[in-house]
Amino acid sequence: MISYTEDIKVINSFLLFFNTSIKEIDCFQKFMIYKKDNKNIGFIDFSFIYDRIEINYIYVDSDYRKQQIGTKLIEELISFAKINNCINITLEVNENNNVAINFYEKNGFKKSAIRNNYYGNENGILMIRELIK
Repeated sequence: MISYTEDIKVINSFLLFFNTSIKEIDCFQKFMIYKKDNKNIGFIDFSFIYDRIEINYIYVDSDYRKQQIGTKLIEELISFAKINNCINITLEVNENNNVAINFYEKNGFKKSAIRNNYYGNENGILMIRELIK
């Protein structure tokens, strides 16, 4: 089951996997949690800025991967974006993270640009999913 959350403790329990945390939620931040068997196992953190969405973080517990949970989170995000008349969804991914790149491509994202040294000495790839043509 997917739900939105503003529970900072729950949000930070996922952000730990990315070595970050928040103290408060700004007006553009949104968070979705995927819950199964009363356990939080998936998470997507995104910014909703007027007519665009940017994925900041997505995570699925390693014990639950390859069960389409990430895809379900992306599908819910796309539904949210369409309801809110967004024109696209973007994200950055490390150019060496082939698993993530393949996941995003399977979910309709296309490589758009290279961001040199976005991850320290490694490049980032800007990916985009157009919603309004």
